[in-house]
Amino acid sequence: MKVFVLKSLSYTKKRWPFVLILILTIAVVYLLMNKGTSTTSGKIDTIVISDKRCIDCDTAYLVSQLKTVFPTINVKELDYSSKEGKDLYEKNKLAVLPAVLFTDAIKSDKNYAQVEKFLINTGNYLSMNIGSSFNPAKEICDNKIDDTNNGKIDCADEDCKGSLACREEKKNNLQVFIMSDCPYGKEAIKALKEVIANFGSSLAYEVHYIANEAGGNFQSLHGQYEVDEDMVQLCTKKYSPDQWFNYIYCRSTKGVKGIDWKNCAKETWTDIEKIEACFKGTEGKELLRQDIKIADSLNVQGSPTWLANNRYSFGGISAEPVKAEFCKYNKDTKGCGNALSTSTAVSGSC
Repeated sequence: MKVFVLKSLSYTKKRWPFVLILILTIAVVYLLMNKGTSTTSGKIDTIVISDKRCIDCDTAYLVSQLKTVFPTINVKELDYSSKEGKDLYEKNKLAVLPAVLFTDAIKSDKNYAQVEKFLINTGNYLSMNIGSSFNPAKEICDNKIDDTNNGKIDCADEDCKGSLACREEKKNNLQVFIMSDCPYGKEAIKALKEVIANFGSSLAYEVHYIANEAGGNFQSLHGQYEVDEDMVQLCTKKYSPDQWFNYIYCRSTKGVKGIDWKNCAKETWTDIEKIEACFKGTEGKELLRQDIKIADSLNVQGSPTWLANNRYSFGGISAEPVKAEFCKYNKDTKGCGNALSTSTAVSGSC
């Protein structure tokens, strides 16, 4: 089952995991309350293992925040390429990097109770869950190196099946993955409307949905009504394609929960009879079943998540940053020089 998480949980240079936000909060509050005095009762030994091949594994910020929370901490940084780093990775049965390993000395620290729930026993250490995702034992799909020494480089390796780097590139294509009643997803639809107007017919765009299916039943973060709306939107796309985007834009601006979908359907002149038959029958379920496979294949969990040219993933909920990311990969597209709006009513992702 998919776990719905805030996009900020992703471990990247620009979006730090929740545990680091928590650590920073603890540090600030404690230091204010204790006027900067040490939080530790003894030296804590910590090992941070990363991999220089991973472009999203910069641990400088992580280490700086650990030192803020635990002033007497002794941090040893290792790379997976070193014998010691690889040995520790394998002996402690780690699965992803970066990894933060504490000795038992952390248990004597005053802040231990605050971070305890993020620590798991791993061999001789306590490993902190920071939302890492880089597997150093697998093929890196875009470095032109045979990382696994199996004679297969990048996309030729089975490890890269489904990788974004190995997807067919589609120029001037923009996709957004949403939950239909996620406030940030709805802001993304508003942004998409402006982006569409800016690029006109040169832009090919798609909207996909994030949900789970188990035993023939669908689940979404905001409940069954959101699943139902996903199906209505997909049925609208099939039976009223010319009115489809106007419909989902209407729902994004006027609301979903507790509001009859037929209000926007009437306002946008969709074929209500066909859409209702699709939504209430098996067809709507099948449309949603097939659509959520796209998000699942890409491990997309945050609403909204954007995909430029069928390969390049990014976040954003206002028109200008979405346009800017799209234009990074479509520099010659007419409209890239125009300034779009940057303001939104909310910030974040579901």
